[in-house]
Amino acid sequence: MLIAMLHSRLLACLALCLPFALAAGAEQGEAKKPNKIERAANKTGKGVERTVKRTGDWAERTGNRAGKAVERTADKTENWVKKKLE
Repeated sequence: MLIAMLHSRLLACLALCLPFALAAGAEQGEAKKPNKIERAANKTGKGVERTVKRTGDWAERTGNRAGKAVERTADKTENWVKKKLE
């Protein structure tokens, strides 16, 4: 859910920045170097992508750790029950 939210922010940011970049490009014609708006849009897009990736990695690690904790608890409980029934 968090990843989808961040992904939608990326798309919204790029959608907002694109018209500015296109308008600036049309005024200058064939530019060799992107203007400030295009550079800012690219930088923002890359930052959002990094954040989405980092958040996805965090969510995956957290999910794995939670799954392992549940398995450990289940094993301990199972062993405890076996001892009590013996």
